[in-house]
Amino acid sequence: MSDTHEVISAFLDDETFDPGQLAEALSEPGGRDLLLDLLALRHLVQPQGNEVPASFEHQPRRSPLRALVAVAAVLVALAGGYFVGQGRSGTALSEAPAATRVVEAPAAWQEVPLGRMR
Repeated sequence: MSDTHEVISAFLDDETFDPGQLAEALSEPGGRDLLLDLLALRHLVQPQGNEVPASFEHQPRRSPLRALVAVAAVLVALAGGYFVGQGRSGTALSEAPAATRVVEAPAAWQEVPLGRMR
């Protein structure tokens, strides 16, 4: 990049620049054309009517009490789910469901010798 481009870019980006070099760069027709092109490009890139913030504001910290309440709620939910699951698993395994139909095997079974399949 040339000095003309660097000085004009520094001017548009609010960086430090030498005013004499800026005046010299803008005295040339190429410098003025570059300034207009960069302004048009900046206008196209930035959103309409909204300025881009230079810095972000710090978000206030959340209270430690809020975090403690959230952790307690998760622990209560886990413990409750565990105990409810334990209570249901004991009753579910103790009884077999009632049979709805009986399947009878054929009267004659064929014995298959070990190692051979038919």
